[in-house]
Parts: sequence; structure tokens; C-alpha cells
Amino acid sequence: MMKKVLFVLMVAALATVSQAVVIDSFVNADFDSGAVTDGATAGFKGFDAPCTEIIGWANYRNGAAGLLNDAGVEGPSSWWIDDDTLYMNAAFMSSGDAAYTMSTYTIQSGDAFKIKYLGGLWNWTGNGGEWTATLFYNDPANVIGSYVQVIDSWFGDDVWYSNTTGIVATPESVGGTLGILFKSSGGAIVQLDEVSVDVVPEPATMILLGLGGLSLIKRKK
Repeated sequence: MMKKVLFVLMVAALATVSQAVVIDSFVNADFDSGAVTDGATAGFKGFDAPCTEIIGWANYRNGAAGLLNDAGVEGPSSWWIDDDTLYMNAAFMSSGDAAYTMSTYTIQSGDAFKIKYLGGLWNWTGNGGEWTATLFYNDPANVIGSYVQVIDSWFGDDVWYSNTTGIVATPESVGGTLGILFKSSGGAIVQLDEVSVDVVPEPATMILLGLGGLSLIKRKK
């Protein structure tokens, strides 16, 4: 009997894991689409340059739209990522800067989200690098939950970060459209690339599947 129970729970767990889906509708989540210009000459492709905006992203410094302090998108160089065939462009933001992008995903009851990205620190700009990634629905003011990560490695080290605990959809967010906001919440310029969000079933799904399996076993006895 115990072996049958364990088998059912294992099958349920595998079924739950297999349902994880990457939400691929975030615009320019890898920053490789670069920036859009108004015809003027910009010093670089950046959030804070007067004539450029990053495709698919919107500024959100101090909880409102407007120019950022020191942020942008750059391509590979000696001080950036050195593999232009793999990562191409990447973003950076100074302390307090923030920007967001939207997906077309409609949030469902019980959804849990996991965020993954490639991060790094410009360690000559100060100490205490940190990214705060916030999921929201419809508008950045409608927060679902956040994932805070200390960034203490050089970007060239190719360090991937991910929240180990999923951010679960709130009742208010169900039916809304999912967005993600990144804020440089530490004391140094931090770097960002290859942003992705997975949606997985709520943890209770596995338990319910297991209980359903148990009821079937009991009926067969």
C-alpha cells in the first residue's frame, strides 16, 4: 500500500513539474532589440538618453514615468559580456532606477511564477549591488510580489539568478495582464539580461493529485 501511495505522489509531482511554461510574450526581455530613436544623435542606447527609449520597456523611477539617473543598454565590450553571439545587448541601471515591460499573459487563479535572469555588478561603481524584480498586473502599482537578489559578481561571470519560491498570484490579480519591473535597489550599478518568467501550478496541485490517487486506490480495494 505504501509503495502505491509513494508512486502516485511521484507521478503527481512529475506531472506538476511538466506543466511549467515559459511566458515568452514579454517584449524585448533579452534587450537584443535595442532602442528606438527620434532621429537625433544619442551618445548610447539608454533609458536616460534624451532621444532614445528601450523597445518594450518603460521608465519607472520613484514610482513614476520619467528619465532615469544612469541606465541603458550596451553591447559586448571589454568591460561587458564578451560573447556577442550568445547574449548581444544587456541592460544596466544605477541605484534607484527602475523600468518595466508587459506580457500578454492573463493571470489565472493558483498561478505561481518563477523569475530567472542573468545578472552582474559593476564593482567599480560602489558596493551593495541588488536587483528587486516585482511582478504586477496591469500597472506597476498593482504589486503581486517581489524577488530581491543581492548581486555581487562581475557580469562576465555569467551568473544566473532565480527565485526558489514561486510568487503566487493574488486573488486581485486574477484576470489581469502580467508585467515585470526591475529596480536597482542597492548602492551600485547592476546589469541585467535574458529575463524570463515561468508559470507553474500552485503547490497544492501536487497534493490534490496525490489525494485523488489515494481515493482511486481505496476504491480498488
